Amino acid sequence: MHPVTAHGFNLGLRGSETLAIVIEEALSNKDDFTSDEILSKYNQKHQRSTRPLYYGTNLLVDLYNSEKLSAKVLRRLALRFGNNFWPVKRLIMGQLTEVQ
Repeated sequence: MHPVTAHGFNLGLRGSETLAIVIEEALSNKDDFTSDEILSKYNQKHQRSTRPLYYGTNLLVDLYNSEKLSAKVLRRLALRFGNNFWPVKRLIMGQLTEVQ
């Protein structure tokens, strides 16, 4: 995770919550929660929930670090679109704040 997002702590908390849920499920099914299968289940769930933010953030960082004219134009258009199209703005705010 790029430090510009300041999401490392939140993703760590989300990962802890996901791991606790997977362990609780394993214990309720009388499975060995230390097995590779259970830990793989956790890994899949955690990556599925964090990948979009990870890749999206890296894409934005690359876009904003680029000095190419095409990147500058795209940044300007994306900001205008995001600021003026409320459903997109709400979606982005919800993703970043984890508020539904």
